[in-house]
Amino acid sequence: MIKFSAFRIKILAAVFMVMDHVCYLLIPQLIILHLIGRLSFPLFAWLLAEGEKHTQNIYRYGSRLLITAIISQPIYTFVFRSFSLNILFTLLLGLGMLRLVNRCSQLWQKLIIIGLCAVVSEIWNFEYGAYGIGVILLMSLTDKLKPKVWLLYWCIFHFILVVISRGYLYQSFAVFSGFIVFQFNGKQGSRARWFYLFYPAHLIILGIIYYLIQSR
Repeated sequence: MIKFSAFRIKILAAVFMVMDHVCYLLIPQLIILHLIGRLSFPLFAWLLAEGEKHTQNIYRYGSRLLITAIISQPIYTFVFRSFSLNILFTLLLGLGMLRLVNRCSQLWQKLIIIGLCAVVSEIWNFEYGAYGIGVILLMSLTDKLKPKVWLLYWCIFHFILVVISRGYLYQSFAVFSGFIVFQFNGKQGSRARWFYLFYPAHLIILGIIYYLIQSR
């Protein structure tokens, strides 16, 4: 069985994200790219959860996310013609949620924090909304539950989403990301802070290609 370092999982997440955006902007008829792209956000959520556990400076980590999110927002809005807050804001909200939840000792306190973050993500139109908060929370539990138990919860979570909303049918393919994170070999691998530049850069490139095609 192939094992992955955190760096390689980040590479996979970035590749899946690009495939999803290429499908959305350039070749929407190639649905397979969109389905594969559904694996991207859960992998980034897992990386975030790992980062929250091991970072030496949570404020520096959060600041990098915030700055990149702010820089990327006008690009994101222009390219996708969407007024939702981009994925980095979702990850930032999730980072704050995980840090607060991990500092609380009472279950009711944890539930209030999780609930508030879910509500905020929906009211302020964060990308992935409450679903994104749920994914981040579940990904933070991969080292606390037995793999089979966690995968069961993960599958039930997505099954419920499909039942509640048909709009999440494509998103149900994200369940396969759960099998990837359990192939983590425990090694960090190369540091990959380049992603903070890669996210807005790939949006700019795809946006330029899209508008060049549309202008022909």
